[in-house]
Amino acid sequence: MNGVKGLTIDLAWYLGIVMDCDHKALAARLSAAAEQLAAQMRTATLQESTQDWSEFDLTMPQLRTLGFIATQPRRMGEIAANLGSTVSSATSLVERLEGKDLVQRAMDPGDRRVVLCHLTEAGTALIARFGQLQRHRLERATEGLSHDELIKVIEAIELLSGALKRRMETSTLAVPVTSSGSHG
Repeated sequence: MNGVKGLTIDLAWYLGIVMDCDHKALAARLSAAAEQLAAQMRTATLQESTQDWSEFDLTMPQLRTLGFIATQPRRMGEIAANLGSTVSSATSLVERLEGKDLVQRAMDPGDRRVVLCHLTEAGTALIARFGQLQRHRLERATEGLSHDELIKVIEAIELLSGALKRRMETSTLAVPVTSSGSHG
């Protein structure tokens, strides 16, 4: 009887390792597929839409900042954290966006020491136009999929998004928002 118990424990240990290795292999496969998809999307974007991009006359960090600010007014520290840069660099970037009349800085009514950045009407229109172009590109990219294949892709993305959301809620991956005006 003791031998069966030991065999059961060994089998459970082995299956745990195999399942862990299988999960790692699948995660590596997902990573490779995501990298390949991103490269293909970049190539397609460059080939199909040089004119579309040129209408924006923005750098990628500027566009990322506009998209980040579009969700809600942001403090300079939040913008810097989102970009992975210093507050000084984020301030310079926002100043350039202000010069293009895409962003405006204003005092936070709840705390006059805090400056909030928000989109101007022109910035909101630009983000809407960019979103429209992105949706159109995605529609073109999915034209070769059947209805059932497209549903599978959507379900897979929703599953991954949900998993990432749960991880963000339970880990330190979320960017902390502090109450100080200059660093949060």
